[in-house]
Amino acid sequence: VHGGELEGSGIPFLDYNTYAQRVFFPAQGDVPLRRVLDLPEGRRATVEQGLGQFSNLLNSKVFLLTLIRTLEGQPTFSQRDRCHAASLLSLALHGRLEYLTDIMQTLLSDLAAHCVARNPKLMLRRTETMVEKLLTNWMSICLYSYLREVAGEPLYMLFRAIKYQVDKGPVDAITGKAKRTLNDSRLLREDVEYRPLTLTVLVRGGPGGGTETQRIPARVLDTDTITQVKEKILDQVFKGVPFSQRPSVHSLDLEWRSGVAGHLTLSDEDLTSVMQNQWKRLNTLQHYKVPDGATVSLIPRLHNDISQGMGQNFFFGENTPMLEDGEEGGLRLWHL
Repeated sequence: VHGGELEGSGIPFLDYNTYAQRVFFPAQGDVPLRRVLDLPEGRRATVEQGLGQFSNLLNSKVFLLTLIRTLEGQPTFSQRDRCHAASLLSLALHGRLEYLTDIMQTLLSDLAAHCVARNPKLMLRRTETMVEKLLTNWMSICLYSYLREVAGEPLYMLFRAIKYQVDKGPVDAITGKAKRTLNDSRLLREDVEYRPLTLTVLVRGGPGGGTETQRIPARVLDTDTITQVKEKILDQVFKGVPFSQRPSVHSLDLEWRSGVAGHLTLSDEDLTSVMQNQWKRLNTLQHYKVPDGATVSLIPRLHNDISQGMGQNFFFGENTPMLEDGEEGGLRLWHL
């Protein structure tokens, strides 16, 4: 990959609060990091006093170790509960890392003694105990500066370079197999003829805002499905923008513009889709005969269709998805 292909992309580092939130409480929208006590004024003083006393108790090593061991001894205390409690504890002791390290070392010593007597190979492999989640959180806290200042940029650039190379060849939208892959088991072995295209994308404002319409070139393949084209366009238009801050690919439609009044909305599935027996092929740029240099635009989606609902489900799966059809008994989707 030429350096120019990746330059200007920027590194979308998370701020520390967001980073800690993702590590401590993954896949949770309502996290304690930002929660404010919503209490009646009559109870606020009592609750705050109780929380202060509990915080003082947490600073007692004997109490804290007893609390953790008691919690883990409860048969109804699930693995998810252990991880959540460990993250709450990491949050409470975040300002006292030396004390948290001491607690963690004591618990790790207990865990090692326990595992030696049973199966030492399973130690630290399943995150089944509070100390294992504490260790994960502790390492993440300590690594943040290193990731931000040293390791983050080369790791992200490696990811971008690999993705750039994979995207230069066909990727089957159903199976996830690719012509250009580092994994032999995910190699697309079919002989697929494809042609690279450069589309001109009309972007209003772009990632930097503004109102002027910009014309941005986007590299795609004529064998790409419409969803794949939208993903590649978003990757190239929103370089350096965190994925969570981009528009969702399923909230946008791809519109092909030709001439003054020629606007055609493209989609993975529509009435023009090729049907053979019980197989339906996903639409591609090749299917629509979109030429090199064509002008396209991403517009807000105004309707729901099958491809929106299926989009999250059929990518990179081993099994061929089924579309319910009362008359035919089910349709199978295919791409390459």
